Amino acid sequence: MLLKIALRNIRRHKRRTVFSAITIAVGMLFFIAMDSIMSGMDRGAIDNMVALKTGAIRLQTPEFAAEQDALPLRGGIEGCDSLRAAVLRDKRVKGVTGRTRFIGQMSIYTDMKPIIGTVISPATDSTVFSLTDYIEGAYFSNDNEREIILGKKLAEEMGLSVGGWVTLYALTRYDAHNADDFKVVGLLNTTDPVLNGSGVFISDRSADSFLDLEGLVTDMMVAVHRRVNIRDFIREVKAAQAALRSQYPDLTSQTFLEQEAGFFEIAKTKRAFGFMFLIIILLIAAVGIFNTVLMSVYERIREIGVLRAFGFTQRELTRLFLLEGLVTGIFGAALGLALGTLLNLYLVAYGYPLDKIAGDSMGDLPIWGTIYGEWNLAVWGAVTLFAVMTATVAGYIPARKAGTMEIISTLRFF
Repeated sequence: MLLKIALRNIRRHKRRTVFSAITIAVGMLFFIAMDSIMSGMDRGAIDNMVALKTGAIRLQTPEFAAEQDALPLRGGIEGCDSLRAAVLRDKRVKGVTGRTRFIGQMSIYTDMKPIIGTVISPATDSTVFSLTDYIEGAYFSNDNEREIILGKKLAEEMGLSVGGWVTLYALTRYDAHNADDFKVVGLLNTTDPVLNGSGVFISDRSADSFLDLEGLVTDMMVAVHRRVNIRDFIREVKAAQAALRSQYPDLTSQTFLEQEAGFFEIAKTKRAFGFMFLIIILLIAAVGIFNTVLMSVYERIREIGVLRAFGFTQRELTRLFLLEGLVTGIFGAALGLALGTLLNLYLVAYGYPLDKIAGDSMGDLPIWGTIYGEWNLAVWGAVTLFAVMTATVAGYIPARKAGTMEIISTLRFF
């Protein structure tokens, strides 16, 4: 009976009901949109990080891992070709490539700059990383000419362009000093500011003679197939890492989460503050519901008196107003969820141009271009439940007010 009366009252006061529902829906719509955008920014940063810098998993020998900050040209992985073939048997793995980093200096005769270079294998590197998508100029060729690819910002600082020549100085594997000229064949203009400002890449064939590597590889980088949902991707990466640890106990492994732990801690803190902001938005919507229901109580004093005269108890009146708040909350949450889903469909399909919106203010964030939305159904379910509960609880105080009114106090309104 109380539910029937509550539904009748909601239909009878359509204007107030619609206003309350819209308040809830707008709060939910804003929450869903912002959550999708923040998740999309995190996903974009992870995709760029994995595709340009860390890979999904990095394998090293314990000897090299203990000294990796110094980038020694020792402690390499033996049998790289057989290891690569074995790792590729895992269906989760998309590609495997070897990389070796080295410390050196780069000179154009009038200027010298310290660099951290990376030796890559052109034949396999593109199975893990997407450097070729960001190169202005050309990739490594098959001839014997020594070639180098530089970050675009670094090249601009050095006054270099495609076709120019630069001299590299470095210690070889056997601690001998060596120097040689390299031709700039390509410039990297990526979403990673570190690569743009200090990226230096040479091929393994050039490095074998320049650094006396003799096939030395210090890092085996593993790519895992991309999943639509970032949580599924992280789960796949961790499962692949567990399999590699079991199969190769003599090698250390780090996922991209471990390699860039500092970045993810900052991102986690940023997301926590963003989530708190969104909760405040929902609480503001709750205040609107509270005011609306409170006004409803004062507008319906005569109705309350009649119900009390017909024998309604204080508890029943309180339940009646709580039911009205609950039904209004469900209606508003359903509307907000529907609108939020439609908006997220657009964000997932078309995204939004972050660089056009933010311009140069993005600074050193490892993202640019179009950021796409993400599906986060668990959070959406939680916020839907929160909105319904908020609308219900927001009506509790005015509902108590209605329940405590005495019949005699309502007679003067007739």
